[in-house]
Parts: sequence; structure tokens; C-alpha cells
Amino acid sequence: MDRLARGLAWKGGAIIVVLLLLLIVLWANLNSMITENCINQIISEVPSPDGKIKAVVFQRKCSIDTPPSTHVSLMPTAESLPNRKGNVFIADDSVRSAGVSITWKGPSVVNLSYKTHRDILRQTGSSMGVTVFYFPATTQPRTKRP
Repeated sequence: MDRLARGLAWKGGAIIVVLLLLLIVLWANLNSMITENCINQIISEVPSPDGKIKAVVFQRKCSIDTPPSTHVSLMPTAESLPNRKGNVFIADDSVRSAGVSITWKGPSVVNLSYKTHRDILRQTGSSMGVTVFYFPATTQPRTKRP
């Protein structure tokens, strides 16, 4: 390989590396912007019986075009809710509100009841050493009026 060919090969490789680095930086910035554009609105916080962990029920809205979704995260009581998705439960709210209810059965067991949804996007069985049991809320039968 002559000198010119080696120089061109090296420059071509360097250009590819620079382009890959630029793509990585662009992807990271876009991912950050998407996450930062979401807004979490806390609906309720329910501490565990020992006070070490809390269940946070919140609504998350990420853009004008998408409906909000209901999320639940388990987290240490002293921490604030981060701008992230729920780590335990996520339900699509495009049809109606999730109506999530949290009941602690001990420091490491929690019951989560929710209205039936078209799309349950996440149901995690445990997080932070806490076992989560899910109960779809039963609908009351409608009675006909005479």
C-alpha cells in the first residue's frame, strides 16, 4: 500500500469514528429531551407500615398528542419522584382513569387495585424487596330502574 492509500484509509476510518460519536451524542440528547418533556403529577403517596418505602401513584403526560397514563413506583420514603416511568405499574388512560388504590399488608407486601383497562403496560411482581399483588376492581352491576 502506498503512502497516499494509507493516508486515505486512515482519514476514512477517522471520519467513521467521528460520525459514530456524533450519532451517539445526538441519540443521548434526543432521549434526554423526550424524558424531560414528560410531566409527572402525583396523585397519592402511601408509606409502608415501617415507613421505609412509599408507593407513589402518579399520572404521566409526555406530549399533547398522547393521552396521560397512570403509573405506580415503589421508592424510599425520603426520595422525591424522579421524572421517569413507574417501576411497578403502568396503565394506559386513553379510555378512563386508572383508579389505582394502594393497601399495604405489611412492610414487604402491597396490594394494588385498579380499574380494568384496555392496556396494562407494566405489572411488576416485586420491587425493592416488596411483593406486589394486583387486583382488578370489580364493576358493580347496573340495576334497571322500573
